[in-house]
Amino acid sequence: MKLSKKLILLLILAVAMRLFIAGSTFQADIVGQSLSSYFFGYQNVTNIYDHLANLPATHPLVQHFKVEDIFIYPPLTYFTLGTFLKGASLIIPETFFTDLMNGGSIFQPNLSLYLIVLKLPYLFIDIAMAFVLTSLFDKEKQKKWAFLLWLFNPVTFYATFSMGVFDIIPAIFTVLSLVFAKKNKLGWAAVMIGIGTAYKQYPIFLLPFVVLAAKGFWNRAKVLILGLLPYIISIAPFITSPAFRHMVFSAQSQKMFYMQWMLSGGEGLYPYILGFVLLVFHALRNKNLIQKIWKYYLGYFLILFSVTHFHPQWFLWVSPFIIIELIANNWRNLWLDLILLGCYLIIILTFDNSLSVGLFAVLNQDLNNFPGIDKLIAAKTNIFFFKSAIRSLFAATSVYLIYDLLSSNNRGKLKQ
Repeated sequence: MKLSKKLILLLILAVAMRLFIAGSTFQADIVGQSLSSYFFGYQNVTNIYDHLANLPATHPLVQHFKVEDIFIYPPLTYFTLGTFLKGASLIIPETFFTDLMNGGSIFQPNLSLYLIVLKLPYLFIDIAMAFVLTSLFDKEKQKKWAFLLWLFNPVTFYATFSMGVFDIIPAIFTVLSLVFAKKNKLGWAAVMIGIGTAYKQYPIFLLPFVVLAAKGFWNRAKVLILGLLPYIISIAPFITSPAFRHMVFSAQSQKMFYMQWMLSGGEGLYPYILGFVLLVFHALRNKNLIQKIWKYYLGYFLILFSVTHFHPQWFLWVSPFIIIELIANNWRNLWLDLILLGCYLIIILTFDNSLSVGLFAVLNQDLNNFPGIDKLIAAKTNIFFFKSAIRSLFAATSVYLIYDLLSSNNRGKLKQ
């Protein structure tokens, strides 16, 4: 795609908006990630799991934080964020982190600068995502739409630059897997899934679709091994650690199994497994799976979010594939995608104040005392009924969109 002067100006605007949001917003999740990465960035601790588990009761981190939940991600995430902190130490003094550990306020001098620095690595990955998305399309007009839709995607503004979470890293690897699949390089597509899983474990559930796109038993076995290898290598040094297993394979990674249709007092059906298996079976019979594999990626995420009380940042996982759907299907399902986005935005507003208005307390600390939009809604209606109705609308829209995607034979192909 050629970058015209207009596109360059829009790119500069998008970067400026990201930097402004990064320096103007704070959410507590970035504290946990930063304090965990601090041990590698400033103290060269390599095994964060055992280190956290062995901290004495008198350690300020233990006294002021729930240590077992402060870092629940695979080790590659720890080393990546920690390595960046080594460089950031030129700007952010160690006392910033030690003060936080001791229960000090995040609202310190130079906070906006520190927040921009902490979120800066995500900026490069996020902008790279815009270019990666363009490579999935052949027509210049489609490339430009993919580029612009990502540059001004409200989900990445919120999750990546307001909350400051690292989900953009595994997300770009899931899209890179599509790029390689489009070129019929399924081994590399699987490797991308494996690397993404080494950052956050959700991409592993996309691997079956890459495996099924290969022809023949041995080719599928090879693709499967290539997909698992990056993840296995990354966790191998820590697998014997009880602390690692407890933190990384915690209940947070199993939220999709909370929803259950009971068959008896002790047995039931998991809608997540039901939907996932049906999607895999459908992919097994698809003769043009490589060209349509993005549909199964999107379908998987729609199933996941329909049956899971998902965290706000998780929606970043599905955002690239909704953009792909819009463009590949020539905006046919725009109304469905807008309903999904609208439900997501409403769901965000029903979380506590720190995930909405309170994000901007960096600009005005009085916003921390705002009662929260969830409280305002609760004063007018039963908020749990309201949230359940919105999630039901999201699930119904998702099921219909999956049906539309999988029942169309000629629409939405990514040409090789």
